[in-house]
Amino acid sequence: MEKVNFKKLLDNLETAVIAVDYDNKIIYANTFFCSLFNTNCETLKNKNIYDFLPEKKETVDIKNYTYKISKYDDDFCSYYYLSAIDNQMEKIYSDFISTVSHELRTPLTSIRGFADTMLMSYDKLDKNQIQKFLTIIKEQSNRLIKLVENLLSISKIQVQQSNLVYKSINPKTHIEQVIALVKNQYPDHPFELKVEDNTQNILVDENKFQQIMINLLDNAAKYSYEKGTVSVLVANSTHKENFVSIKIEDHGVGIEPENLSKIFEKFARIENHLTRKTQGSGLGLYIVKNLIEKMGGQIFVKSSTVLPNSGSVFEVLLPAASYTNQSQKVLEDK
Repeated sequence: MEKVNFKKLLDNLETAVIAVDYDNKIIYANTFFCSLFNTNCETLKNKNIYDFLPEKKETVDIKNYTYKISKYDDDFCSYYYLSAIDNQMEKIYSDFISTVSHELRTPLTSIRGFADTMLMSYDKLDKNQIQKFLTIIKEQSNRLIKLVENLLSISKIQVQQSNLVYKSINPKTHIEQVIALVKNQYPDHPFELKVEDNTQNILVDENKFQQIMINLLDNAAKYSYEKGTVSVLVANSTHKENFVSIKIEDHGVGIEPENLSKIFEKFARIENHLTRKTQGSGLGLYIVKNLIEKMGGQIFVKSSTVLPNSGSVFEVLLPAASYTNQSQKVLEDK
């Protein structure tokens, strides 16, 4: 039987392995560990392990990476293993926990607080106060529902459960309905809708289209300056045949160029004085982009941060309900 060269195996690992005696002196370090500290392995022998690793900590940062420290003891020495942590995944997970915890805690605290006030002081409250407290409870309940719906949408997107039902719909009719819904939440913002003549119907899932429009119009109002106008322009696309263009323009702080590629990521929240004043989970645009692409469309964004013309324009391209697109969809579904 061929003799196994354990030293060679350890030196080929992309995991740092170190053996130390019970005086914490290094007996052995593999090539990967030595490369982390740009040193020769022989020079590490008999040096104290805590000259390189923090004592009583589970992680260590080396060369812009975070490594998890694992320790195992036997009768002769201790072994340390350093395994790289995927910083991006850790950040996404951390952001998820932080965002969802905050987004759940805030409305739940409000609901409980106003419900407690009504229970304890109902006989002392006048009609206007009761109406105000019930309105707040309803608004915060709706906020919770929206967060849960967004999380459910993400879970369906990630497991590829699209369940889309395509039909030809008039975008003008549906956008008018969404504007009426969103305007109820932002009564101080004017909404303008312009639909060019001869604009075709679109071939989409009706419910998903409404979800897309609610998210985009809600964002446009939310991130606009006070009383800023939200404009919607619907027309046949001049750049892509058999597609309809829907442009949503706001008058807000705008998005810095370096952040444009980030806004469609999960839990993305761009820091500026308007976003700090508003509530949001950073899930809406991620969901919007995925739903649009599932229906064969595209989304683009242009933005300016230069006053007085700051603001953003989101353009959605969706398949027109043309004979060509409908025939293609029938073939795909078979």
